[in-house]
Amino acid sequence: MTDVTPSGRSLAWAVPIVAEAAALARSVVFAWLLGPDEMGQAMMLALTVRMVEMATDFGIERLIVQAVEGHTKRFQAALHGAMILRGVMSAIILLGLAPVFAWGLDDGPGWSSYALLALVPLLRGLSHLDYRRFERRFRYQSMAIVEGGATVAMAAAVLPAGIVFQDHRAMIIVLILHTASFALLSHAVAARRYSVVMSAQVLGRLQRFGAPLVANALLLFVAFYADRLIVAEAYGWAVLAVYGITLQLAMLPAQVAGRAAVSLLLPRLAQAFHQNRLLEVWPRSMATFAVGALIMVVGFVVCAPITIDLTYGAAYRPDLFLTLGVALAAGFRILRTPLSQLAVATGRTGDPARANVLRALALIPAAVSAAAGLPLAVIAFAAAAGEAAATFRAFWLSRNSLHFSNSEEVLA
Repeated sequence: MTDVTPSGRSLAWAVPIVAEAAALARSVVFAWLLGPDEMGQAMMLALTVRMVEMATDFGIERLIVQAVEGHTKRFQAALHGAMILRGVMSAIILLGLAPVFAWGLDDGPGWSSYALLALVPLLRGLSHLDYRRFERRFRYQSMAIVEGGATVAMAAAVLPAGIVFQDHRAMIIVLILHTASFALLSHAVAARRYSVVMSAQVLGRLQRFGAPLVANALLLFVAFYADRLIVAEAYGWAVLAVYGITLQLAMLPAQVAGRAAVSLLLPRLAQAFHQNRLLEVWPRSMATFAVGALIMVVGFVVCAPITIDLTYGAAYRPDLFLTLGVALAAGFRILRTPLSQLAVATGRTGDPARANVLRALALIPAAVSAAAGLPLAVIAFAAAAGEAAATFRAFWLSRNSLHFSNSEEVLA
């Protein structure tokens, strides 16, 4: 049985750590160059393109790892076709939403700023999937080149873009350059010739596999985007910058864990699932993430306020209660990561959405709290309660995944 090497494991963790550290450094540079108001608007632009990509995520890059036939040329070419369709669909959504966002958020980015973001998913849709196909054999060098190289290109553009534009438009340039570099590098490392096939059969397969993932992403879209909309409308752009920076720093370990889990845990769980060995590998995986979540919460509460003060400036420092609420939300997100990968590996892609319904419902107390003028920390604790409920629901649903060992049902 092929397994991950120590060097491969190191790469799978190092790449998302570097990527998230670079995103954090980007926010630090922009915070100093742009100021709280423009920083809040820049963060909204980045969040918008991210959320639209989540809302159109049918799990293409995960299906090439999970599917038994994921290594075949024909299947990969069909997924390339699906990637292009997804990019076009995401771009159309962004263009349609641009005037809505520009009109709905006073003194925020104009419609042209949101419209330019459409280039990001269009470029991403032209990527080559070989770097993901290699992960079926636990080979991560190509992934490191693609994601690491794009991160370097993004990081190099941050300071020049901030100096030239001096406002939220700098974020647009950085996002476009990052995605263009990603697409180009994915072709540079590919072993196969790039080919595209529009297959109704594979699109149908992808729809069955990915529709629940889209539903899950839409729930997260509502939760995370609305969270920030509530803060922006009730407290202003400057307060949004404080909330956004604190949440970004807290979610950094969760993002790293999530990306590493896609590269390391998903192939392992998928392989164990097809070999009826899930119960052998699952307990250790869950325990590892549980310990990591606990360490993250304690460390963030102790270190985050002073770290943000020293790094971003005193204007961005969160109070203790906001820090604790955000830390708990991120901790439960880390704890839910292996549960989500287990659901994907076993083909039960609807389970994450079933769990995240509870996360989305947390917006109700958040909106009520904001309307009542309660402190910002209450919003964070509402998010933490939603994350906790979603995690416990995911844990309950995981019992079905662990006993759903007949892979032929997934492939039918």
